[in-house]
This record gives sequence, structure tokens and C-alpha cells, in this order.
Amino acid sequence: MKVYDANKKYRKLTPKEYFRLMGFSDSDYELLVKNGISKTQLYKMAGNSIVVPVLEHLFKQIYQKED
Repeated sequence: MKVYDANKKYRKLTPKEYFRLMGFSDSDYELLVKNGISKTQLYKMAGNSIVVPVLEHLFKQIYQKED
């Protein structure tokens, strides 16, 4: 994915930005970097995840209907 920045140029999102979009905290990302996970693996991990807030909302909806 590319974004249009203030300099009117396109740039690629960083792995940290991908993790933020997926609902993870910066500390989650930093822990992975600290443990030597490569940028390539970070991109894959973020891409293979599900958006955490969306998943939480889905579970709340499912369990409310079962009551």
C-alpha cells in the first residue's frame, strides 16, 4: 500500500504503520523488532492478522445474541 504524503509524493507504509492499522500497539511492534524479526516478516505478520478491534466487536455481537 502506498500513501500520498505532505511532499506530494507516494511512499510505502512502514511495518509499524501496518501494525497500527491492524489495531496493535507500538509496544507490540517494538517487542517484535527487539527480538530480531525482519521487516519482511513483520509485513507478513501484519498482513496475515485480523484487525483486533473488528474481531472484538464481532465477538461481542455473537455473544450478546446467545444470551
